[in-house]
Amino acid sequence: MTEADKRMCDTCCTPLNYRTDFLGSRYVHPDWVGKEWDHAAVPVPQDPGRLLGVCDFCSADVPMTAFYTRKAIVHIEGGVTRVYSEAWASCERCAVHVRNRSPHLLIDRAVAVLPGDLNRPERRARRAALKPVFVKFFQAEPEEVEL
Repeated sequence: MTEADKRMCDTCCTPLNYRTDFLGSRYVHPDWVGKEWDHAAVPVPQDPGRLLGVCDFCSADVPMTAFYTRKAIVHIEGGVTRVYSEAWASCERCAVHVRNRSPHLLIDRAVAVLPGDLNRPERRARRAALKPVFVKFFQAEPEEVEL
């Protein structure tokens, strides 16, 4: 995806994901566990002055750094295939766990911080959903870059 293809939601200024599945190709809000979007995505070209920056690991505001991976990450879940090939924005607390190559501490932070009040089985399910993606992220040899 080129810079010209990137979109954000005109309503909430959140970066949008491009998805291709059985419904076709479209821009959608990120799949943040525990976050229900109260509006449909309104795709417009990204405007850096309005774009809301978030940590790709825990969804906290104000990412401080980013990590590129040497290899693309392919994750298949249900009937949806996702390819992660762009830099992962990171807040400072998540960046510490990435620098230290601590996937389990990174998962612990994401489960604790991502939106939503969860009971124990729901937290366990969230960990199970995040673990394969985060493990693949570390296997793809991340390198830090400055924002």
